[in-house]
Amino acid sequence: MRFCFGIIWFFLIGTPLYSQDTLFVNKHQFSSPVQNVFEARETVFAKTTLALYQLEGDNWVEIQENFSKPYVFYKNTFFESDFIPNSELFDINSIKELIPQRGQFIATAARSGSRFFIATGSELFEYEIRDHYTRSYHNKSIRDIYIEDSLKVILTYSGIFVNDSVELENPEYSNGPLTKIDSQYYIAWDEISLFFPPDSTHSIPNATNLFSGKARKVLSWKGENYALYTQSVSKILPGFELQPIHQGLEYLDLEGFGNNLVFATSQGVCLSWDGEYVDTLAQVPSIINDIYPVGNRLIFSSDDGVYEINPDKPEAFQLADTPFSVMTSLDDFNNLWIATENGLFVLIPDYPRPIPIIPDVEFNREALLLHGEILYVGAVDGLYQLNTYEIEKSYLPNLLNTLQVPVSERKSTWLIGGALAVFGFLIGFILFRKRRKELLFNPQYASKNEWSLEELKAKILSEKIQTIEGLASYLDTNTVQLNRNFKQFKTTPGKFLKKVKLEEAKRLLNKGIDMEEVAKTVGYSSQYIKKELIDK
Repeated sequence: MRFCFGIIWFFLIGTPLYSQDTLFVNKHQFSSPVQNVFEARETVFAKTTLALYQLEGDNWVEIQENFSKPYVFYKNTFFESDFIPNSELFDINSIKELIPQRGQFIATAARSGSRFFIATGSELFEYEIRDHYTRSYHNKSIRDIYIEDSLKVILTYSGIFVNDSVELENPEYSNGPLTKIDSQYYIAWDEISLFFPPDSTHSIPNATNLFSGKARKVLSWKGENYALYTQSVSKILPGFELQPIHQGLEYLDLEGFGNNLVFATSQGVCLSWDGEYVDTLAQVPSIINDIYPVGNRLIFSSDDGVYEINPDKPEAFQLADTPFSVMTSLDDFNNLWIATENGLFVLIPDYPRPIPIIPDVEFNREALLLHGEILYVGAVDGLYQLNTYEIEKSYLPNLLNTLQVPVSERKSTWLIGGALAVFGFLIGFILFRKRRKELLFNPQYASKNEWSLEELKAKILSEKIQTIEGLASYLDTNTVQLNRNFKQFKTTPGKFLKKVKLEEAKRLLNKGIDMEEVAKTVGYSSQYIKKELIDK
């Protein structure tokens, strides 16, 4: 049985890009070194040098039995051993990068539901198996996903990748989506370039000027092309000259909607242009990050949540109170997917609250694509991929069944009460998990029960930490817990790391250090540093 478990687990954990994501959760503390861990009686047991413990909920309860040998296992009853049988050994090589202690140690493993435990090097580590999504492009901050027949382009802040193999030499990053208009591909990366698959690009000379700001998007509407910039919305004339149709605000998204062109602003205002005049279409309480037209509806993603207007309700009303929402998409099951800086949520029909699907991950604007059944979502730490059919048919029903809510009754008259119970359970579960993860970080921070951003800044610079994954690894935790702890500062790890790195870049440049050397030091391209520190 253990051998079979080992084989199964190798395929589950050894090929995470095809089946699941595995996240470090906790390092459990005992009064004496851990010898081994094993499954028995539908739970997990841990043997230390001094005692045997049983996992009950989130607590380890000591078993009142005396054992004289170092290792204890279970087969019908507990038995002792001077060594670990081969059938109980676990090969950690397949997940070596997930174990904070890098050395090679004799290891044992046990799994209870989505919780996975590894005893190695006298310590016990816990992981969470999330088998409803996969993650690739690790440590890349994804800016856009473009997919069509025989062409896949992943645009990130640190490179543009074609068909998972070719990296473009220029531009070196992207700040906006790739758009195809009349067989031509446009890449917005502060400026605008033409892209010729698979690896050629050409920067368009007239695509920016003093009034326009930074390029963010190109689209076609009523047979003519338009471009969104940070300081203007412009019509594209022959030769790619820009004719502004609106200026004076900070613009964040541009979409065609029926007979009008609509664009969002940082002031929470959505404006509409009919070809002659600009009018206010809608207003929400905070910055609008994304406009999503679906049929005769407009859905706005804002820092205050998700809002909608439609012919029956022309005034914006709130669909979901998910803070820092950055983008939405509707799947074939009429489920509304909501990407936020705090996680990915889904709002299903006749269900009152959004359900967290991937919590505590910082997702990016313009990085949400539904391609067939597959949902691609770009975050600061990689590209997440979900099968919406499997989520609808398996994951969500299993979640509801956990609470004994039959799928067939999801739309019954008592659904609202059941949905509230589900949401209450989810919130309670998240808070429960959060409590036991509070001490994941380096004890020098945990003992203070608070963080000092100045201390973290000093560590980032002294240890030359350049990625969110690197910061999480240094603090002996994961990106999920990192995001949770940063909430107290009203920011995210990605934003803080960017601030620290750009401040350091500015300091080095002021000292006369060469731009290329500065770029290598902080881990940003010279173009990106120039854009952020010099061109602004």
